[in-house]
Amino acid sequence: MRNQTDPYLDIQNRITGQIGALAEALPHCALAQIVQGIDDIRCLARDNGFAAVETLASRLESAVAGGGYRAAILTYLDAMSDAAAVPRGTLSAAAHEAWLASVAVRLGH
Repeated sequence: MRNQTDPYLDIQNRITGQIGALAEALPHCALAQIVQGIDDIRCLARDNGFAAVETLASRLESAVAGGGYRAAILTYLDAMSDAAAVPRGTLSAAAHEAWLASVAVRLGH
């Protein structure tokens, strides 16, 4: 059982906190600020073994930087919050694809 001083929970809370803060700030952010916020989340996830969050953030960062996709950002952020609850560690290629597919389903594609 994990306690409140568990470093895993601290990082998980930081990740979900940053996701929530970005989601809340979206209506008032410039595209560059959104990309920076996503990159910050991606780096935090990468540095701490949250591979599912990193995968989703990386894909979202590329999509936003490449052409907007503002409407899909909240969907990705929701998926990233869900992914933060997944045990840390590497993911198989199939798991990476499953997380990305979950976003496509949420977007209705």
